[in-house]
Amino acid sequence: KIVETQEVKDVQNGSVKEKVQVVTVEITEGDYIGEEFTTEYVLSYDIDGKILAYELEEGDEVTVQIIEETDGTTSATVLDVVRAPYIAMMFVLFLTIVIIVGGKKGFKAILGLIFTILLIYFIMIKGIFKGDHAIKNSVITSIIVIVGTFIIIGDGINKKILTAAIGTFGGVISAGIFALIFNNLAKLTGAGEDAIQLSINMTAINFNFRQLLFAGIIVSALGACMDVGMSIASSLDEIKMKNPDITWQELFKSGMNIGRDVIGTMTNTLILAYVGGSLNLILLFMASNMDLYEILNKETIAEQIISALAGSMGVVYTVPITSFVYSILNKD
Repeated sequence: KIVETQEVKDVQNGSVKEKVQVVTVEITEGDYIGEEFTTEYVLSYDIDGKILAYELEEGDEVTVQIIEETDGTTSATVLDVVRAPYIAMMFVLFLTIVIIVGGKKGFKAILGLIFTILLIYFIMIKGIFKGDHAIKNSVITSIIVIVGTFIIIGDGINKKILTAAIGTFGGVISAGIFALIFNNLAKLTGAGEDAIQLSINMTAINFNFRQLLFAGIIVSALGACMDVGMSIASSLDEIKMKNPDITWQELFKSGMNIGRDVIGTMTNTLILAYVGGSLNLILLFMASNMDLYEILNKETIAEQIISALAGSMGVVYTVPITSFVYSILNKD
């Protein structure tokens, strides 16, 4: 915990000028609990000092590394600001708002979200980390997430839930097929900067980064396809209740009309999400005087584009699959 701060000053380290703040920290956990250390906190992230960290204030919590020298002296180095409590606070606020606005449905949505998070972490991520086949693991996880989430947020197993599940799974598989085809055609290796860092730091497990790339696309498409599948199934279920005599052909046509409106916004959502995630990288390449053709040929950018398009294709295919399945299940 920060107990005292001083003014930020410029420190020259060789040819590099850094902005440094001298702070006093009190250790609140570990072997040195209760002891205080005065140390320097470097605010500069880059050589030119264009990117600066926030200045620390009294009461801020930080993580520190305690260094024990051979002569018996100890020192502390500030590693980072503690952010987990604020993430937890925001998550609790989000859950509260969902329950207030959504009522009973909102509570079920939270249960579905928690169910999904637990499955993704304990089955998919943990499994891949142990060395399981990433593609197989992601597909199995997706199936469990689809079935479990729809049962939780729905009213048990019925035609609407069954339709949404089949439509979502069909869309995810479609996204996976397109990703697999074009990843091979574009010869994508999945060896982005984060993959290289992972490869350097992991010596016990040799990850297959092509499989990881594919697994990431599957999971990214899953949420969008679930959204579209449930939206269409719920809409058709409402139409069927209001008009029990409607034919299956009319149901299918209604589903396609609803889906066409959903496609426009959902594909935009996917594309914009990937662009937002790659914004800094795109600007970096532009700052390096690369033209658009060169940028598109960069593997990291190509991965994002193919992932976005594959996910969008999954959304598109979810529409006719969901509409057809619901209309056939309700064919009288």
